[in-house]
Amino acid sequence: MFGIPLRYKTLMVLAVAVLAAGPAGVAQAPDQAAARDKVLQFVRKRFNIPESVKMTMTDLRESAFPDFFETTVMLDDGKTKQSQPLFVSKNLRYIVEGSIFNLGGDSAQDIVRLISLKDQPSQGPANAPVTLVEYSDLECPVCAKMHEELETEVVPKYGDKLRVVFKEFPLVSIHDWALTAAIAAQCVYQMDPSKYVQFRSDVFKNQESIAGDRARDMLLHYGADVGVDNMKLATCMDSKATLSRVEADVNEGEALGVGQTPTSYINGRILIGAPPSAEVFKVIDEVLREAK
Repeated sequence: MFGIPLRYKTLMVLAVAVLAAGPAGVAQAPDQAAARDKVLQFVRKRFNIPESVKMTMTDLRESAFPDFFETTVMLDDGKTKQSQPLFVSKNLRYIVEGSIFNLGGDSAQDIVRLISLKDQPSQGPANAPVTLVEYSDLECPVCAKMHEELETEVVPKYGDKLRVVFKEFPLVSIHDWALTAAIAAQCVYQMDPSKYVQFRSDVFKNQESIAGDRARDMLLHYGADVGVDNMKLATCMDSKATLSRVEADVNEGEALGVGQTPTSYINGRILIGAPPSAEVFKVIDEVLREAK
């Protein structure tokens, strides 16, 4: 999703690669060190990545798919740092770049189980009968429209009956500062969760003033406006300290089949784009009736 440097772009179009021949049985628990060596050696050799490029990899972790672990490979050539999420089969025979989809389709209950609600930016009580989870891109104009509808119409109408959970889903292939903004938003959340929604609102309202070459400075400006420490925010952004949180949101969204922004789930029921508020009301009202 976030891209290997252009000269290693082959990895981005590969769907499945065979790591090595081996038994088909699924490993019960990964040997992290052995798995790391195997994956990194394969990726470096298969895609001709020079030894001068530093490669690291996160531990294999459980994914939404029972036959696959999930990991992230990071590349650093001394000038730029890039990361690439990968799925690794539990028998350590295959790696998958991209998304894995459930051909059978998921019920609302299955979708809800795939979505992490712990330690996520949100507004509204955790025990609200309705939870709206929104995957959005801070550079996306339609997302800005949806956010305005939520803040001015939907949230005021339902009050404590609604919890809104915000997920980052930057479309980096078409938006040049969306990833920087997503990292900044998550930095704000970690510094002061109460400032997150206002920061997000300010970015959406001022999208036209944020350009690629001045995105960092403008995002810092909006951070200062909401009252977070500018130096700490700059350090967090520049070190990409929250990149893993953004990647987790993106991986989760892709596992659900999110392909455009905004995509929202209301107790597992999908809404794509920014439909008229009346349509959002209709879904929420149906969910509330079912909850009685």
